[in-house]
Amino acid sequence: MISAYQSIKPSLLLAGLISAATLLSACQTSPFAKDPVPEPRYIPSIVLGEAQTLTVMPNRVACASELPMQCLLAKSKDGSVFQIPYDWIDDFKPTLGTEYIISARPQIDEGQQSATGHWTLQNILSQRMVGMP
Repeated sequence: MISAYQSIKPSLLLAGLISAATLLSACQTSPFAKDPVPEPRYIPSIVLGEAQTLTVMPNRVACASELPMQCLLAKSKDGSVFQIPYDWIDDFKPTLGTEYIISARPQIDEGQQSATGHWTLQNILSQRMVGMP
């Protein structure tokens, strides 16, 4: 019985050494591996689109977004209503309770060929005080 124990003991010791060497070598980096290269940083090229006439409603609403923020409701000439985050029309500081008709140009990312959601004010065409409900 002792001879069987003595013959198993060296093989267990050898298996343990091989396992330890394998685990330690897994933690090492290969000298032939390349260093990771970061992706190039994307810098958008912003251009202004065609001027559009928008009616900005007198009240603010909670934006339909993950971040809690206030939005302006805007109506385009075709009658569609959409949200614009409160400070996303450059050079435009609306007053609560005032309806505006403005001329604004959408900011477009030239590389992506898509609107960024930001606008640049051209003119305030008219404004009127509206009673709040």
